[in-house]
Amino acid sequence: QFVDHGWLEDPASFHGTPPPLNEPSISRGWALGRSYERLWWPSGFEPHPGLPGRERWLEFESNRTASAWMLRHPGRDRPWVVCIHGFGTGSVFMDLISFHATHLHDDLGVNVAAIVLPVHGARKPNRLSGEEFLGFDLMNSVHGLTQSLWDVRRLLNWVRAQNPTAVGLFGVSLGGLVTSLVAAFEADLALTLAGIPMID
Repeated sequence: QFVDHGWLEDPASFHGTPPPLNEPSISRGWALGRSYERLWWPSGFEPHPGLPGRERWLEFESNRTASAWMLRHPGRDRPWVVCIHGFGTGSVFMDLISFHATHLHDDLGVNVAAIVLPVHGARKPNRLSGEEFLGFDLMNSVHGLTQSLWDVRRLLNWVRAQNPTAVGLFGVSLGGLVTSLVAAFEADLALTLAGIPMID
């Protein structure tokens, strides 16, 4: 299929353009002494029909709901940074620390939105966060990275609707790889910081 559809010749054509994210649900939470906001929205991603592993991926019911948490300031427009976590993480508790999110928010005055990658954190179908993303079912990695690009681009669409003065990406490990992938499709980012990426 990858040859027949021209995806090997033009890899970008493998990735569809996601629809706008207009009205996500917003809830509130508390972690490490910080109040945060939580976005929830239907991902809407489905692997291409006929691809190996499509039905298996779609069986991960909890993965169909995308999620991100936020620290944002009231009042004037500010820069935003979208953070993308590493393999096996995706909880607010862990990612507040790994991204130094309070420093970004409190000291640098940036609004922070941190997405939860597919089959991680609140989206994990089983006990271990990310277990289905990187394993022996190799097409899961293809579907996971494709959905990551889709979900991050939808979140970026919502962030841009908040009148940011600039928008950047900050990813770590697996998130560094996803950051690089997203940057290939989003040309107007003010920052792409790929921390300890899985590939060079």
